[in-house]
Amino acid sequence: MQTEDFYDSIRLGLVAMVPRLQRFADVLAGGRDAGHGLLRRSLHHMLAQQHRYQRGTSLDVWAFGEIYHQWRQELSGESDPMSLAKIDDVAFGALFDDAETGYRDEPIVTFLVALPPQQRLTLLLVYGEGLEHEDAGRILDVSPEMIAARLIRMSTSLADRLSDRPPAQAAAIVETLYPEGHRATS
Repeated sequence: MQTEDFYDSIRLGLVAMVPRLQRFADVLAGGRDAGHGLLRRSLHHMLAQQHRYQRGTSLDVWAFGEIYHQWRQELSGESDPMSLAKIDDVAFGALFDDAETGYRDEPIVTFLVALPPQQRLTLLLVYGEGLEHEDAGRILDVSPEMIAARLIRMSTSLADRLSDRPPAQAAAIVETLYPEGHRATS
């Protein structure tokens, strides 16, 4: 593959990922409008710097990482940039509505909306995007162990929140937080 073809494939790959990248940018920037601006700036930067993309690297991991780094760079003067990573609660909660039935488990959505930003981003990358702990860690500049710890804290808090439900139902809900290959062991 010639260099020109390689860069064209990156451009096409980024275009195909725009809806996924938009959701991530929305969560980082705190809303749809700010997320749209962040994504636009990030895509411009990625295309201008596409020579930095290394062949063999997962394009989606690279693109999510570039958006995250762009956001961090723009907020480098903020004392706590992660406190700004909170999308409108209604929009974030809608991500967890069942698309087929329209069902919404209000207590669970309330729990997810109240998550700290780092756990929201981790949840989005691991469960929303299906990324492995290693890839989510690369994107968020933390270790895979930190990703696992965030998920464990989140599932423990969720289990506490579900204590009023029948144990089998609560366990089934918490179990959905562990993608295949990352099941909790007792």
